[in-house]
Amino acid sequence: MRHFIQTICIPYILPFIAAAAILVVASSYHKMENSTLGSNAGFQLCHHQYALCTSAKCVPQPGNPTQAICTCSVEKGPNVATVPCDTLKPTTDSFGIRTIFSTFSFEEFENGKKVMHCPDGTPWTNCLNMQCTVDPSNPHKALCICQIMRTGRWFTAGGHCDRSTCATHYWSGALDQDLKPSSAFLVKALGLKKSPIKTCPHHHKCD
Repeated sequence: MRHFIQTICIPYILPFIAAAAILVVASSYHKMENSTLGSNAGFQLCHHQYALCTSAKCVPQPGNPTQAICTCSVEKGPNVATVPCDTLKPTTDSFGIRTIFSTFSFEEFENGKKVMHCPDGTPWTNCLNMQCTVDPSNPHKALCICQIMRTGRWFTAGGHCDRSTCATHYWSGALDQDLKPSSAFLVKALGLKKSPIKTCPHHHKCD
């Protein structure tokens, strides 16, 4: 335990883009708590500002094959997490750097995005509950450090239904098995008649 604590005590004074890499350390608590959308204790409905990464394109972090840097949108409204909402509240430090966390919502699906399913063995990134930094030059975007995964059938709102990108891009996603329970929770919590999520056509199938 002493060694772990010493490991995370590293400097945080870096330019904005380089600082994104440090978010992996600060977000380690959330990674250990939940590795996928439907894992562990259950869903929490939060109402604070959050990063939405459902269609985010990510780039592997230099020097770390287990992490990726994802560019996500900044939203505010009902969203789903799998840790207590109080632990994901946005903060702004003395330098004006705003920290938010990535959670799940229907926002992009209500605006026409569709779910694309991808096969086991292709790379994807898990962004749920991960720490993000709002871009100081664009308050509508945030950089998040997410976990690169390579196991399990998964889904994403990215890719514009082009399944050939499942193997060539690092889309933010979640396991297929988590889509139904998370959607059902949000539909009930928001009092909706049905989920707005639609699935991509099955042409160009790569699995």
